[in-house]
Amino acid sequence: MLGSALLLSVLALSGCAPRYLAPDPATVPGDSVSVADALRGFLTAFENLDWETFRTSFTDDACVFFPSAATPDVFCGRSEVETRFRLEFASIREAASNGPPYMQLHPDSLRIRLLGGGTALVTFELHNTVRVARRSLVFAKRQGAWRIIHLHASNVPWPDEHKP
Repeated sequence: MLGSALLLSVLALSGCAPRYLAPDPATVPGDSVSVADALRGFLTAFENLDWETFRTSFTDDACVFFPSAATPDVFCGRSEVETRFRLEFASIREAASNGPPYMQLHPDSLRIRLLGGGTALVTFELHNTVRVARRSLVFAKRQGAWRIIHLHASNVPWPDEHKP
């Protein structure tokens, strides 16, 4: 019995959990729509560099891995996350030739997976002619609202033969 529990725990942590392991029954079907709405709010705020809306998309204890070699460390906690994103916002504004929206963020291969216990995993890609941007976000439902508790971003350059 202990061996089976250990195997299921390892599979769940590795993302290979058997499909019959259902999300927490406390997670309601409408939550996936709410998570999608929270994601869209976050992306729209980022596109427009709407700081107040953007910053409220995160929990106070959020952690972020940025996609640049210039930022190899994890940034955790509201202060660290906001300080780093303020630099990102300033850089985007400085490079922009026009006002909002400053970017077009259209997620491809979007997946929302309710994990139960008021958590959801969201993965997607953003494509341009230079790279594929892979994004994984963990949302936590806190005080009735879905907020980002973890964001992991990575960028992969297109191989020449696969450029769009």
